[in-house]
Amino acid sequence: MTLPTLVQQNQKKVVATRLKQTYSQLYQAINMAQADFGDMKNWDVNDNYQSSNDPDNPNLGKDMAAKFVETYLKPYLKYTGIPGLRRLKDLGYLSYYSKDGRLYRSNSESLYLIELSNGVTLMFGYNGNAEVYSLPIVFVDINGKTKPNILGRDFFMFSFDSVNSMKIVPSGYGLTREALKRLCGLHDGKTYDYLYCTALIMHDGWEIKKDYPW
Repeated sequence: MTLPTLVQQNQKKVVATRLKQTYSQLYQAINMAQADFGDMKNWDVNDNYQSSNDPDNPNLGKDMAAKFVETYLKPYLKYTGIPGLRRLKDLGYLSYYSKDGRLYRSNSESLYLIELSNGVTLMFGYNGNAEVYSLPIVFVDINGKTKPNILGRDFFMFSFDSVNSMKIVPSGYGLTREALKRLCGLHDGKTYDYLYCTALIMHDGWEIKKDYPW
């Protein structure tokens, strides 16, 4: 086995392990918050679900995310530094790209960041568009400020869903493995189906298999 192959295998193992650890930490945080605040479906932040965007407040989604994290997650996570709504490049983070080289998130954006004690960085926002914000989401950078900053390799996403019994789910959860593998490896130059890579790793028991579209 060549050295580059061994290096890549180790990278994949680290990615899968940290992604699993992060999911576990977030899931435990939700459970602890529910012990203090009741079922997630009754949390105050849910009043914001399906809220129309306020044209006078372009940061509405980010403010909603900050409220969600400050109230229900931050008290139950182990982190370093001072969490908060920050511009990525001001903290030394680079932009993020799809596997085919398209820009996904610019480091000029501001997101609510929490740097965990294990080197993982969580970046929170709200899923939505110009009219409606729906669910709080979290981007997981498994190696912090270190490259490659690519979707499906060191950058992943989960959604918080009060309706789903799991409470935190990846995009595409419940799809077949064949569908997840196809979407994770799709290069159509238009969409960002690499977000489904999170669900593929989870489906495979928190492993990155040999046929994973790396």
